[in-house]
Amino acid sequence: MITKKLAVPFINDKLLQQAEHVTIATAALSEAGFDFIRSRIPTKTKMEIVTGLDVPTAPEVLRRIWRNYQGRISLNIHTQNIFHANVYIFDLPYRKAVAFVGSGQCTLDGIKDNEELFYKTTDAKDIENLKSWFIGYYEFGEPLNENFIAAYEKLYPTLKQREFDSKRDQKDFFALTTAGFHWDQLK
Repeated sequence: MITKKLAVPFINDKLLQQAEHVTIATAALSEAGFDFIRSRIPTKTKMEIVTGLDVPTAPEVLRRIWRNYQGRISLNIHTQNIFHANVYIFDLPYRKAVAFVGSGQCTLDGIKDNEELFYKTTDAKDIENLKSWFIGYYEFGEPLNENFIAAYEKLYPTLKQREFDSKRDQKDFFALTTAGFHWDQLK
């Protein structure tokens, strides 16, 4: 089944409230996206997350997870190459599970605001395959710790500037191509 906005099944189907275990692989994590999920799952629910840092994740959210949720939420960083996968798996009561594979990152934009696409599956074999895939990235990721966060925090402003410059260049390109070509618009 195709899903455009993850927020809809997360809330309407009460997936987050029922979750007994949450597994997330995401290209990026924002504080608001993390809070959207964390605040709606039961306090006893454990969560495992693997993310890359190619799409900048604010050091504050990493530090918050490290300081406030150890033992309940674990996060590993994939550092081998670009990580742009987005998978959400929820283990539910009565040995049921549901997974979403798609384009939306664990940000509010990726969960509810952007135009994203997800495939939903409840097939046990598909979910086991996704969990096996996840474990391969999670176990070989760098565990989140204070030293990692401190080093990343120094690099973060440069990553954010690159992201900003890229978005600005894209906006300029679209302005040139959609409005017609004008020599005076070139910088």
